Amino acid sequence: MNQADTLIDVERAEAGYREGYSNGHYNNHQKYSPAVPGLEWSQNQAWCETFQSWAFQQAHEKSLAPVTASCVTAVNWYKSEGRFSYYPAIGALAFFGPEGGEHVGLVYKYDADNAYTIEGNTNDNGSFEGNGVYMKTRPRRDGFLYGYGLPAFTEGVVTADPGLKDKPGFTYQATASSGAAGSPPTTPVETALPWVSSNQLIWAATHSVDQQRAVEPGNSNPADDVGLVQDALEKVMGVAVGDPHGVFDAETQKLYDTFRKDKLGYSAADAMGSPGPKSLIELGKRSNLFNVRAGSSPALTLPIVNVNQVQWAATHSAQEEAAQPAGATSTQVDVALVQDGLKKVMHTTVTDTPGIFEQATQSLYDEFRHTVLNLTGDDAVGSPGGESLRELGQRSGLFQVDFGSPASGLTDGAAVSAGAINPKDVTFNRHVSGGTLEEWITEACAAAGVPANHHWIRGIKTAAARESSGNPNVCNVWDTNAITPHGFNEVHDFGDGVFRRGGIPRKMNGAQTPFQCSRGVLQCIPQTFASRHAPGTSVNIYDPVASIAAAIGYVRKRYGVAADGANLASKVRQFDPNRRGGGY
Repeated sequence: MNQADTLIDVERAEAGYREGYSNGHYNNHQKYSPAVPGLEWSQNQAWCETFQSWAFQQAHEKSLAPVTASCVTAVNWYKSEGRFSYYPAIGALAFFGPEGGEHVGLVYKYDADNAYTIEGNTNDNGSFEGNGVYMKTRPRRDGFLYGYGLPAFTEGVVTADPGLKDKPGFTYQATASSGAAGSPPTTPVETALPWVSSNQLIWAATHSVDQQRAVEPGNSNPADDVGLVQDALEKVMGVAVGDPHGVFDAETQKLYDTFRKDKLGYSAADAMGSPGPKSLIELGKRSNLFNVRAGSSPALTLPIVNVNQVQWAATHSAQEEAAQPAGATSTQVDVALVQDGLKKVMHTTVTDTPGIFEQATQSLYDEFRHTVLNLTGDDAVGSPGGESLRELGQRSGLFQVDFGSPASGLTDGAAVSAGAINPKDVTFNRHVSGGTLEEWITEACAAAGVPANHHWIRGIKTAAARESSGNPNVCNVWDTNAITPHGFNEVHDFGDGVFRRGGIPRKMNGAQTPFQCSRGVLQCIPQTFASRHAPGTSVNIYDPVASIAAAIGYVRKRYGVAADGANLASKVRQFDPNRRGGGY
């Protein structure tokens, strides 16, 4: 019997084992932790990965897998060995949950639709309380299934990964089954819970009822996700949500805040504001109604890929891309990192010139979104979006992502909000009409769809004093934002230029300035001003009403500030008069 079949046979023999039971609950007390040297400490804790470590030890194949009780550690180990795939294989470890960190099972069979696994610390009813070793059938395209670790079996690996076809040590088969004696039978398909997008929840929580209802039906509409969250809140809290089903308004926010406070023990700012991925994951677990697509940020030591630069490259010709200036922050460097990420995740070489985003890169990127991220329709095609780029960076471990202008989070595409404009349409004309700061704030709040209450007025007055001393025409020409990114040109600027810290502003009267300077009463860069532009306001970045309205949209999206501004000061230090400022 080969190594994969031996391992599968060891685990198959354990099917039916149950952990200890006390005080009306299963208690995670099992035989595997004490039998694995170095993992004795894991007794009475979640043991799905401990079971896998035990099985490799029993099969006398300890070198093929890490000895660990942590799914995250195992995922990272397989990635570091270059043996991680998003396609099943015989004898592979299937990892589940965000970044593969929640659960694991061993694959003994796969077909076009399902992966058939042997799993410890699970059950047969779909709940989150595991109690033993079971045979499972897992839908391959379920958002909960993250990916697969491929042990280096001496006989090679039989895999469904087309990128590994004809490569040494791998045999490609679209469907396959273990040859172990008494191969386990096919089991009922594990019911796949729907998944909720944390981005769509945050969007709904930070936009008005009218804006939510105006979204066209389809994958980009957050109503289904909001409805699932409302159902989960009712199940966990025992209280019906007062808002209409699928609409995230004040009553949903109030009950969600209560869930974080009473059930999760959150306090102060952590218990308020738009939903975060961690609390959403907990709500999904406790209600058993949904899974959450979410993940932590990549390590800060990784190089940075700029979303805007990759999108620019994807929408311009090879000649235009090649003509861009070289350097560490060039579009070609960012595109090359994306191509390397695709190569590592998809096990396929990109045939475009390194650093040039053309058809081959686009096709493989679309395949990544479709196959790995399970995106469909418009979300799986077109220029790269910030969320899928972040997933590619995380899964490849090669880069982190700089979003530049904030994305709306509704889809994976260009990701601009309703009313957004092209940054190249922004104008730079001096503001000459009258008005007071409080009048500008009141008008901007109306344009941004928030109440002009004391939270917003006090906070914006505080930030305006710190950012521009209330001068709507200030242009900061000296700080690190004062550059002209690839794809843009310097602009004729009619603001008041500040050329050094503490310098006296002076009129520029049409002088050429870097495109990306921070400008206006709240010092937005043009890309941010454009992406959060409020419908009906001026496209002039020095117009204080337009500038403040865009900044309101930015802090609501970027920091999860509520529509009533009640958490503005706690979420954004620069808007808090009781704390020292710190930018935003």
